[in-house]
Amino acid sequence: MQLRINYNTQIVYGGDNQMINNIDISDSMTIKLEEIYGELPDMPEFVEGVRRAPKRDFTLSQKETELALKNALRYIPEKWHMTLAPEFLDELLTNGRIYGYRFRPEERIKGKPIDEYTGHCIEGKAFQVMIDNNLDFDIALYPYELVTYGETGQVCQNWMQYRLIKQYLEVMTREQTLVVESGHPLGLFASTLEAPRVIITNALMVGLFDDQENWNRAMSLGVANYG
Repeated sequence: MQLRINYNTQIVYGGDNQMINNIDISDSMTIKLEEIYGELPDMPEFVEGVRRAPKRDFTLSQKETELALKNALRYIPEKWHMTLAPEFLDELLTNGRIYGYRFRPEERIKGKPIDEYTGHCIEGKAFQVMIDNNLDFDIALYPYELVTYGETGQVCQNWMQYRLIKQYLEVMTREQTLVVESGHPLGLFASTLEAPRVIITNALMVGLFDDQENWNRAMSLGVANYG
């Protein structure tokens, strides 16, 4: 499949992120992967015997496939696009989803004592414990694909989102709320002590698109997940 990608102009399709420009999304994110990684990380090895998700439905057209790549690459510094675009395409064609395996932790994920986490408030640390508990290899159904239960119940859609969410939780204060849309960290918003520290929406499909076919398409496009 030959793809020609214009990263800056496409509008995200359906799901929780409907009608949002990818460049606007990227620009609005105050925490970026290049702040976490000084250079593109190596692909971590996969441990033999760990449960892996089956190939998901892939019915995207060429135009939709290009859109799925754009939706994943919005998290990626532009200097890494040429390397990661073919890699993400291979994941999409092989697995039916883009997981961003290169950005998963090399070590086994396991919830640690709360005091071992970085954070400006206990809630931010507690959410990190919860995430790592859900992705523990002894707990998650398909830990490499971020699926903790029910075949499709993901912590987030890909490992780029995981890295960014964890970083947001490290800097969040008790006067802020993190908003997450189907795994996408929209950002930190000023709030109050009484407000929720995290607000999450998942699996929102609207009107005529609320059916299994469009749900599978939205999952493949990277704009909705069941979490």
